[in-house]
Amino acid sequence: MALPRNTSSMGNPIFSRGLASVGMLVVLAGGLITGDPCWGFHDGGTAPCDGCHTMHNVRGGMKTSPNAYLLQAASPSSLCLNCHEGQLPYQHFVSTSGALLVDGFPPNMMTPGGDFAWLKKTYTWTSGSIIKREAGDRHGHNIVATDYGYASDATLAVAPGGSYPAQRLHCTSCHDPHGRYRVLADGTVGTTGIPIEGSGSISAGGVARNPVAGRSGVGTYRLLAGVGYQPPFLTGQAFTANPPAAMAPASYNRAESTAQTRVAYGSNVSEWCGNCHLTGGSGSLFHHQYGHTTQNLAGVISDNYNRYVKTGDLSGTSNSSFTSLVPFQMELTNAPRDRNSMAAVACSDGSCLTGPGTQETISCLTCHRAHASGWRAIMRWNPDAALIVCGGVYPGIGTGSPPEYNMGRTESETRRAYYDRPASVFALNQNRLCEKCHPDGPLN
Repeated sequence: MALPRNTSSMGNPIFSRGLASVGMLVVLAGGLITGDPCWGFHDGGTAPCDGCHTMHNVRGGMKTSPNAYLLQAASPSSLCLNCHEGQLPYQHFVSTSGALLVDGFPPNMMTPGGDFAWLKKTYTWTSGSIIKREAGDRHGHNIVATDYGYASDATLAVAPGGSYPAQRLHCTSCHDPHGRYRVLADGTVGTTGIPIEGSGSISAGGVARNPVAGRSGVGTYRLLAGVGYQPPFLTGQAFTANPPAAMAPASYNRAESTAQTRVAYGSNVSEWCGNCHLTGGSGSLFHHQYGHTTQNLAGVISDNYNRYVKTGDLSGTSNSSFTSLVPFQMELTNAPRDRNSMAAVACSDGSCLTGPGTQETISCLTCHRAHASGWRAIMRWNPDAALIVCGGVYPGIGTGSPPEYNMGRTESETRRAYYDRPASVFALNQNRLCEKCHPDGPLN
């Protein structure tokens, strides 16, 4: 069942069982592992207040140091990681515990958004006589959570293409901690009025939880904030775009060794990223434009995507051409039916691999992950090595691959960055995945 919105701990069925500690909230959030998208701490909207705040600046009967907003942590990101960092790839974890990050071993989480722990992996290698270095802060969004080992971006002062200050980047820079944004029955997004009935992020076996006209809404995808949102610790940069329409399968923090995890990106992905990055348009910092009218995949690009299997193999068909390493946006336009359309293709059992048709487009998430990845610039695949598979194996120290290909990584780190796919799904010598849309070069 869905948890009631805006209740105190006294009236909340979870806290009435005595699970008030942060540690037990991790167990609670782990309930998502069962595949029931309704049973979770946030449940699409406002969670119990004392799950995050100390109320009277006391915790466990002891007076605590005065954290901003009476948080049960020193910063918003640290508060989130109290529940969202762990060791095993449970659904709600987005960061691998720092104690597990031994040299040569990869982070464990394989969510569609990636694992923030890649930010802690710095690599060096020798190319000829030149020592090269890839700093960990190049691997993703550098959230500030110093007590979990995360610091602000050491390279960039502001968001690429925008002006959002790196020193103030928190989980709450993107996600509304109070879950006020809700999808209504007509597809619009609001913050007040009709209550949130539950999470709108998950497809349960191809079935969406939908808002009911005049009665209830559902939470936006991953509690992402929308128009008018003012990130905490920041003034003067309110959001101008609403969250994307998107939906994930119930099982998503998982290896893709036998079946891919497909998130259905429906619309508005890049527009939302533009709240901080000012993406697209003439003269943009970013080369790929986006949106139905400027970057439609119909025609030669769509045909390329559907035919491309791997380097040198264009025998594919549209029935099985999708890859989560190059996901496209469905570009849905009929709001009342969009959620059902997304739910039908959001899966992790390999049953929903249909490629693009006549209306699909690219988005920022076609090439990048949202949190962090094993590659520079949060890329889904290595953009810097000439080959991503060399001689039938992933490049890695000790495999005989050139340093320019392994780039200081072990084979297990490279494989994990591809979510444990076997190297055999690629060509013997696999080029970069720009080829999925451009097998004959950038103009095709």
